[in-house]
Amino acid sequence: MAVMAMTVMGQTYTVSATKYHPGMGGAGWVTASGERIDNAKLKKYEIRWVALSPDLFNKGFRMGDTIEVTCDRVPKLNGKWVVKDRMGSRTRMKIDFLLPRGDDHDFHSRVNVTIRKAK
Repeated sequence: MAVMAMTVMGQTYTVSATKYHPGMGGAGWVTASGERIDNAKLKKYEIRWVALSPDLFNKGFRMGDTIEVTCDRVPKLNGKWVVKDRMGSRTRMKIDFLLPRGDDHDFHSRVNVTIRKAK
């Protein structure tokens, strides 16, 4: 799990980061945005999608937004990610990275990650 600083329209939020992959804990092959996850593309890292907790949508994030991630400790997370999914209704202040099965992106301990809405 990671702690993240998130900037949306001038606002900064600190949220926890987790990872998921299709078929994990009830996650299907179609995202909340209606996009189908192509596992072959996911394995090649051609898909960089995230899910956000519902409260972050209430704070201004939208499906299809591109966010930029900066992380010194987990460099694989650096770069642009697209919001394509929504986490369960009970989650609060969280972001979930869609990753291929077997790649944990070094999510072994808390890391500081900065996220901002990309232009």
